[in-house]
Amino acid sequence: MVIEGKSKKTGFSLVCKNDDYKCAFITYSPQYKYGKVTELKRHRESDEVFVLISGKGTLLTMESECGEYETAELQKGISYCVPAGTWHYLAVTEETLVFVVENTAVSAENTDVVSIEEDKAIEILCEE
Repeated sequence: MVIEGKSKKTGFSLVCKNDDYKCAFITYSPQYKYGKVTELKRHRESDEVFVLISGKGTLLTMESECGEYETAELQKGISYCVPAGTWHYLAVTEETLVFVVENTAVSAENTDVVSIEEDKAIEILCEE
């Protein structure tokens, strides 16, 4: 038996879920935009894996909410694992499709979100 999952037009689209993990597609929405990053999140109990299918994407990661950051320009067909407890932000363009895998238990209760003051925001630019 095969179960198909399709992406909706914008944002996070859950396409598959079982007792252990869930899979989703991410497409452009304002929460995934390039520009000033004013919010980061981390999942305390799950790694999160991103695979670029099409378009452009940049993943920003930080060890602590006030620490140094790294960015990775996503390459098609390569997996990028953000370990549990790592602050992160994903930026994508309007034509981007990213496949995501994470633990089924990821929820608002075990995900932290931190706001960054506008004057301390990190800028992620889309390289053409």
